[in-house]
Amino acid sequence: MKEFKAISQDLIRELSLEYEPVGVSLYKEGQTIPRHVSPFEGQVKSYCQALILAGKGQSLLLKKDQMGCKLGTAALGFEENPSDYLDDGVLEKYGVGLFGSEAASAATVLGAICLEKGSTRSILIAPLSSFQDTPHVVVFTANSEQVMWLLYSVNYEKGGKMDLPQSGGALGGCSDITVWPLLKCLPNITFLGLGCRLKSAIGAGHLMMGVPGTLLETLHAHILDLAKPISLLKSVSK
Repeated sequence: MKEFKAISQDLIRELSLEYEPVGVSLYKEGQTIPRHVSPFEGQVKSYCQALILAGKGQSLLLKKDQMGCKLGTAALGFEENPSDYLDDGVLEKYGVGLFGSEAASAATVLGAICLEKGSTRSILIAPLSSFQDTPHVVVFTANSEQVMWLLYSVNYEKGGKMDLPQSGGALGGCSDITVWPLLKCLPNITFLGLGCRLKSAIGAGHLMMGVPGTLLETLHAHILDLAKPISLLKSVSK
């Protein structure tokens, strides 16, 4: 077992994080779920809300019917036929108020990167410190300065311009910072969307960032490497 508790503690301390880093692992039919994890009893409003709850210490092993956001369950591969509900109100809803037309709404919702239809059966969303195996994705809920340091850390060796694709105001937590890092093996940030913020009650100054679990140890090492400039900024910000 890797020392995820120690890694989490270091990241919280060095970055002064309000929320603990959250691990996310997805399970297909027949895959074994860790024995130490118990199914969550109850409902959440959305995947984004589950990320916030996990950042506050809760462990949530969820199935599709426990997650209140259909856009989230579609992006994360829970839905067998997402077109059944996309054609029955979702696009029209987004087309009123958030976008000027249903076409603009469709371009946003249907253009998001998603996991294969029906590929996911359950999802574990829990504090990073509780993991015994490397999670598929690690999600940070952080303010803009903390995200800046996280971006420095993942770009520490390569440098240069970073490509951080956005879904355009929808599916921020599910598509942008979970599916994208999982499929592309690259970090990404999200400014979230109206539904994400309403359901998660995330603070106005917070963003979310997703990193492939395979990059966690490198990110952790580089945050420690950045201790001097992080300390410098803290000293002048007081």
